[in-house]
Amino acid sequence: MTTRPDVLVTGAAGFVGAALLERLGGEGRRVVGVDLREAPGIEHLDVTDARDVDALISHHRPHAIVHAAAIVDDRVARELTFAVNVSGTENVLAAARRHRVTRLVHVSSIAALGLDPGPDADARTPLVYDTGVPYFDTKALSERIVRDAMKREGPELVVARPGDVYGPGSEPWVNRPLDLLRRRVPVLIGGGRGRMAHAWIDDLVEGLVLCLDRPEAKGGVFTFHDGEHSTYRTYLTELARAAGVPEPKVSVPRAIALAAARAGTTLQRFGVTAPMTEGAVRYLTRNATYSTKESQERLGWKPRFDLRSAMRVLGERLRA
Repeated sequence: MTTRPDVLVTGAAGFVGAALLERLGGEGRRVVGVDLREAPGIEHLDVTDARDVDALISHHRPHAIVHAAAIVDDRVARELTFAVNVSGTENVLAAARRHRVTRLVHVSSIAALGLDPGPDADARTPLVYDTGVPYFDTKALSERIVRDAMKREGPELVVARPGDVYGPGSEPWVNRPLDLLRRRVPVLIGGGRGRMAHAWIDDLVEGLVLCLDRPEAKGGVFTFHDGEHSTYRTYLTELARAAGVPEPKVSVPRAIALAAARAGTTLQRFGVTAPMTEGAVRYLTRNATYSTKESQERLGWKPRFDLRSAMRVLGERLRA
């Protein structure tokens, strides 16, 4: 008889899922990783296929699930983003209920609160479904599904909201901006004064483990970032220094960046990719802050890395 895994991780070939899988495996836990993408040691699963999801969870019958599978690129079509982020969440949740999974941790995002939710956004801040950015809207919808399900019988449900997660291999916060910096494409908008809720990947993984293990996590909504809310100018300057690439100097006014992004949307039809979408411009110029009080007081979570210490580690890994 096959031993039931302790944890099944969806999206295990992605940035967050892979880091969590490595952490859990390193602790000697029995863990299964699944993803649509092929990767060594990862089983194939398309979360949009309800039958496949049910069959896989029925086969493994894990004690817990961390649902990290999602499309995080704001340039992907709404239909596909909705299918993965919303319908995929519904499928995983239904199968977890049917096969008596004990706990399900849903990896949401601060994006579920919209493009600029204001100061100290937390679990009481309304979810925003109509930003016009597929990633943001579907993250809000999928979190709503999980939070509504907390009122019904089934697995213990936990919502984890990562901030802007960075580390080696992060596409939106490391790989993509470094590519633009190397090509000397302007990355600062409105002086780079917008605020970022950066979260080093290892600190986020620690938060996800606490969401899995702590009895107090049941029914909670927990935000994870390092609490600094640095400006994008500060973050991108530190990133450039860590990677040894030219630091950002030129800033584009917000109005011009928005106009260029809107033009880029039109040009996409002809195969031309703009450096930033309209949603990205709006997000990069936000002034919101996000509270981690619940995560620290209820879970005992505390970030171990601030921006500078994390960038030292990132620089070492990039050079290696």
